[in-house]
Amino acid sequence: MIFNKKGFVMKRKLVKALKQSLFLAGVFLVIFGCEKEAKEFGEQIMHPDDTIVANYDTTFKVETFVERSDSFPTLYSSIETANSLQHSNVLLGEYFTPRFGRMKARFMSQIYKSDSVSFSNVDSAGASLYLRIGENYGSADDAEVFIYKLNKGLDLSEKYYSTTNPKNYYNSADLISESTELLGDSIIKVNLTRSFAEFLTTAPDTTMGNLNAFLNFFPGIYAEMDAAGNSFLSDIKIANDTSRLELAYKKSGEDAVDTLEYPISSTALRVNTYEHFYDEATAESNINQYLTNDPAESDSLLFINGPGGTRAKLLIPEKVRETFSQDTNFLARAEIELKPLVNPDSPLFPESVGMYAYPADTSYVSISNSQFFNGEYNEERNVFSCNITTYLQAYINEQVNNNRLYVQTRNFRYQPAQLIVSGSGHARPVKLRIKYFKP
Repeated sequence: MIFNKKGFVMKRKLVKALKQSLFLAGVFLVIFGCEKEAKEFGEQIMHPDDTIVANYDTTFKVETFVERSDSFPTLYSSIETANSLQHSNVLLGEYFTPRFGRMKARFMSQIYKSDSVSFSNVDSAGASLYLRIGENYGSADDAEVFIYKLNKGLDLSEKYYSTTNPKNYYNSADLISESTELLGDSIIKVNLTRSFAEFLTTAPDTTMGNLNAFLNFFPGIYAEMDAAGNSFLSDIKIANDTSRLELAYKKSGEDAVDTLEYPISSTALRVNTYEHFYDEATAESNINQYLTNDPAESDSLLFINGPGGTRAKLLIPEKVRETFSQDTNFLARAEIELKPLVNPDSPLFPESVGMYAYPADTSYVSISNSQFFNGEYNEERNVFSCNITTYLQAYINEQVNNNRLYVQTRNFRYQPAQLIVSGSGHARPVKLRIKYFKP
């Protein structure tokens, strides 16, 4: 299976065309719906961030650094608690690029019970696990999926992070898979061992009649993939009707084969964990070089990747507060533009980035909240533009004292992405652009 780069690019262009169509429709309604003065007409179609006329436009140099991302929670469930996220997909596989090295994604998941049934007098049994693929990154022709039985249950009250060691939840001797098949381009079928199938048939009636009892009997699975030297990641639709465990069994003295489906519900707990091997990068200029240099030395290239990979740190210069703390200066817009240095047609090129800060504690807060400059990629200008006016004004007013900003790929918790942008010291450095006026 090959990821369709052309489809990826067409998707972006389709969204762009849709936005343009809506824009033109708005213009049409304004022109023909009523007569307005030219100035009023301009106010209707201009971006809200551009409606304030700024008398001055200045830029400040921003110091930039490449850092490893913090560990973050990866317990997914539709049950709304402080420790879980509502995300139905999980990542599985490995991906290698010369500039970023290798990334490995694994997951653990509960599997719910089937209908209550009696397994008395079972003569033979077989089991398979089906995983529905949402999206592919790379080729999986020779990929092998390994499934292990968990020996420790997943608990909603526990905290699971991107760096959680899955070996704390399974034993390597509990391998329950024996082969992998690709059914078309959307289904991975993992054939499970006969001994595991027979294990399922040892569940008594009381266990099959109660979910908690079943999860104590069979806590779930741990999955990892050997890509056989290829780069391949699958975005698995784990909480999907197609993703399931299937048991086929035959009772003694009977010819008919009965089949049971064990679903993976949206409420089933599932955990992704990630591991990055930056030292395996082979390109002349690569991410490992920027992670092993002096952390106080600003970086001219910013390597940003997800999930659980690296982020970029940007420092607001102190001169900004000194300049704009005077009552006579008022911000119209503060904007940071990031210029990508990688091909936007790459399968891992992100559609948007997020600008975050730690204003008071260790929690990320998104600070780019403008409708038109919210970190979306502008294909025509080849930039990611982030409006940080609100946060910068709070910083100038000393409502927040943190001048550190962080750039992550937008869905860095669960979506693979790789981005290289120019930093300080580059020929096209990152700059903070401020439009302001004086009364």
